[in-house]
Amino acid sequence: MYPQSNIVMPRSYRSILTVAAAMLVAGMVSASSVGAQNAYKTGSSSYRVDQSISATQTMQGQSVESSATTLQLISLSLSPASQGLQFSLTVDSASTMLDGAPPQQQDIANTAMRELKGKRVTGTMSPQGRVATAEASDSAPSSEQMVSSARGFLPKLPEGGLKAGATWNDSTTSRFNNNGVDGTTTVVSSHSVVGDTTIAGQPAWKISQTGTVRMTGNGVSQGAEISLDGNGTVSGHSFVSKGGVYLGGDQQLTQNMTISVPAAGMEIPMEQKVTTKVTRVGS
Repeated sequence: MYPQSNIVMPRSYRSILTVAAAMLVAGMVSASSVGAQNAYKTGSSSYRVDQSISATQTMQGQSVESSATTLQLISLSLSPASQGLQFSLTVDSASTMLDGAPPQQQDIANTAMRELKGKRVTGTMSPQGRVATAEASDSAPSSEQMVSSARGFLPKLPEGGLKAGATWNDSTTSRFNNNGVDGTTTVVSSHSVVGDTTIAGQPAWKISQTGTVRMTGNGVSQGAEISLDGNGTVSGHSFVSKGGVYLGGDQQLTQNMTISVPAAGMEIPMEQKVTTKVTRVGS
């Protein structure tokens, strides 16, 4: 699960949290093999998600830089369903640090992170991790975005199972709604098993991901009509034990977008970089 906050406005530290939350994909989850290791196992796992976010936006010829770090602890449980698996994804804790932000903005971000504690998304998915249904535990403004994050949280396994040299493609389209701005993010990814390794004492497959990101949105924020349009790239690795347990991963996202404010006659270019590291914690 990735950070949730409020949507893009010029000079706002909060914007970098929002855009990253709306865009990040390639999730991580606990798993176990069935047959050729092509299905997730019932059970529970906990994960630590560390993220660093930086953004540079240009306004009136001047560059404005923002950066932040976030930490989330999440729990995921899988149980048998009549068709496939039932899942429950819960935020156990969340925190953030906005580098150089005024105290008031840091306080707002802290409140948003605290409100995530205990939030849960439940639903059903195929044994390979393709989500069929998903529903948030409440109707808070962040709920739709949390559902979208949950849908992309775990890597989709290939129908033929994980094995040396396996390759497959997938795409994920998710919606976001933040502070009056609605949009969609589409990620098209290619995956391949590039070798094996050992993680935390467990033999594991190393899965590589590369892909493209497309993001669009529009709405009214703080009384002004705005729109955003962007493209980017994503790359990273996931590690799944040969017994089927997801052991962690990393992801790098680079996005270039334009934020348009027609009433002010402004078009604000923004470059954003997000690095995410997921670590399985406990047994």
